[in-house]
Parts: sequence; C-alpha cells; structure tokens
Amino acid sequence: MTISKNNKMMSHLNRKMKVVLLDSRTFVGYFKAFDKHMNILLCDCEELRRIKPKPGKKIAEGEEKRTLGLVLLRGEHIVSMTVQSNEQDDDSKQQGKAGNIGGPGAAKPAGRGMGPPMVGPPGPAPGLQGAVRGIGGPGMGMMQPQPMPGAPPFVVPQVFPPRGPMYH
Repeated sequence: MTISKNNKMMSHLNRKMKVVLLDSRTFVGYFKAFDKHMNILLCDCEELRRIKPKPGKKIAEGEEKRTLGLVLLRGEHIVSMTVQSNEQDDDSKQQGKAGNIGGPGAAKPAGRGMGPPMVGPPGPAPGLQGAVRGIGGPGMGMMQPQPMPGAPPFVVPQVFPPRGPMYH
C-alpha cells in the first residue's frame, strides 16, 4: 500500500525533527505544521551551526547552538528532514501537572464557598424579547382587521370531512 506525501508528513507531526537547510544550518524542533510548498513550522526550535576553521589554522571544528523558539522555514531552502526522536510531543505534557493544584506559576481563582452559578434556559437578551401585554401601544382588539361598514358580519362556514359508512 502506498502512502501519499501528505499522509507521510502528517504522521510526523508533533515529533522532534532535524531539518538541514541549503546553507548547511541545522534546525532541531517539534514539527507542528506544513503546507503545499513544504514550508514547515518548528516549535521549541534550536539552530545548530558548524564553525569551520579558517584556512591555515588547525583548530577543531566547533558547533554553535542558538535557541530560537517558534520558527517558520521556507520549503525551497530545505535540503533534508529527519526524525530526531520517535516520541510525539503532547501539548498536555508541556503544560505541566499543575492542572488542579495552585502554586507559583499557576493562576487559580480564590474559592468563595459557592458552586457554579445556576444558568437558566437560553433566551433573547434582556430588552429584546418583544412587546409586553398591557404596557404601551393599543390593545389586541384595536389591531385586528375590522369589517367594512355596511357589510354583513363574516361567519366562517363549518365544513366537516366526508364520513364513510358506519359498520357495527
């Protein structure tokens, strides 16, 4: 079974990836998104640069490391992408375990000894419900259509549905 390029890229989302660019810079970070141009978004990204010795000096090559954070890399500059670690980065892990525990760095409202407020059924906002009977405006009888003067009163004829033969 063949896997499309799009599905293959999606299977690597939230994994730690190593990306090499045309100018030999290397970026390591969590792969968060991509698009049709293969532009990619790396989170918690670090840039690694190899320092080349100058001609004539025999100093060992070094490596310079910079922390960048959230990085968008243009697809036309990417040479290769490799999976650095197979573990997926889970957003819940990054938030920490202080979900229900107060303390430094975790904002929690102070308790007041009351439960959540009771919420009634949703309805229109106050003031937008419409007219209230008996307040302002004419009564309901005034708004009904009136018969023409001199015309006989209109009576609705009573029509019953046809009945079939009655069997006992």
